[in-house]
Amino acid sequence: MKVTDEELVDIINRQSDPMQSSETALLISRYSSAIRIKAAKLRNKNIEPEDLCQEGYLALFEAVRSFDRDKGSFSAYAGVCIANRMKNSVIKASGKLEKAEDFDLTLVPDESGSADEYLITKEDNSEITGKLLKILTEKEYDVLRLYLDGYSYKQIAEKMKISLKSVDNGLSRARKKLRELL
Repeated sequence: MKVTDEELVDIINRQSDPMQSSETALLISRYSSAIRIKAAKLRNKNIEPEDLCQEGYLALFEAVRSFDRDKGSFSAYAGVCIANRMKNSVIKASGKLEKAEDFDLTLVPDESGSADEYLITKEDNSEITGKLLKILTEKEYDVLRLYLDGYSYKQIAEKMKISLKSVDNGLSRARKKLRELL
């Protein structure tokens, strides 16, 4: 039986340690592709795709905490939160708001979170990374991280100085291990 995003959000919000849950991992896996695609579309010389993806994940976590079921679907809400946070990051990275006429600035939130929230989220991300490294080999983790950050197989192979087949094998093994975990 497939659990809806809204049901996952309810379960996650009831947990004492949501970053440790398989429900959080499932929700992240559902939105990873959308985050990577959005980061690739917004990428420019002023900001790295990894930074945009990180902003997207932060926005997803904030959306989980602030979602109100009565106001619509989680996917629509999370999509807006992610897009706005990424656009805000691009604007900040450019250093000039007048260069951002392509963006609807009314959608950019005034505040993207406090310093405390950022530090807590950064600590949580470190915890997730540690847990992934217990499940995946370092090579599998690196291949997966680069793939989720929007790099192509060829770019990953060049960056890691390995063959395309090694990239494919590493990604396949990582996916299999994560599927078994979920």
